[in-house]
Amino acid sequence: MMKQLLETASDAEKHLRVEAVVLGLGYIAVELEGQRVGLSANIADTSMLGCSVFSRAGTLKGSPLADILELGTTDHLLSRAIALAAVNALNNTPNRGQGVDVMERMAVQSGDRVAMVGFIEPVAMMLKKAGAQVSVFEKRALEAPLIRPKEDMAQAFAEADIIILSATTILNRTIGELLAQPNTARDVILMGPSTPMIPEVFGSTPVTYLAGSAVTDGEKALQIVMEGGGTQKLYHSGAMKKIHLEVQG
Repeated sequence: MMKQLLETASDAEKHLRVEAVVLGLGYIAVELEGQRVGLSANIADTSMLGCSVFSRAGTLKGSPLADILELGTTDHLLSRAIALAAVNALNNTPNRGQGVDVMERMAVQSGDRVAMVGFIEPVAMMLKKAGAQVSVFEKRALEAPLIRPKEDMAQAFAEADIIILSATTILNRTIGELLAQPNTARDVILMGPSTPMIPEVFGSTPVTYLAGSAVTDGEKALQIVMEGGGTQKLYHSGAMKKIHLEVQG
């Protein structure tokens, strides 16, 4: 999936200058010339990296976008996240997409069965409040009653009315196997601020909605990421807003 996303950049766009790359605690932000800013989640465990967290530090600003996209072809999580943030910067169009919450669009009903990969707690709690049965599958060592063992995933997908995949599944390269899981869900949603809002890339997949975000104040978003802020701070400050797009199969 990352390969297809990287290939959406045109030859002309690959010459765009990178103005800033910020590696925050929760997010990574990339600013391209023209004040276009994109984000991606930072899911790297930097505690395991020793003294050298990112070897390219100090070399990215001023480079062409092509150099940043090349990072997405590696196995290095931080590099892949930087590349995804660059793709999102390239496609950051705040006036595109629907502003209404994607859950309202899908009209979640009591009794709906939802399988969620990557614990997005506010969404899971909203689904529970609506009466849905929520099964969460999570790689992180989190303690939450909704989280189920990986062994239950195949059955949860097969029974699900709705499947929600965190966009971090692109970064950890699990999205392909997840989309290949047999299911009869009415909707499969790729969700979170890391979501690349490029529906044509997902046209041949089971994904029905891209539930992502648009950066509306690039300067503020860069500051929040730089200072360790997360999703809610980005939304509440007005630096980012939720948008979604329907994927036409």
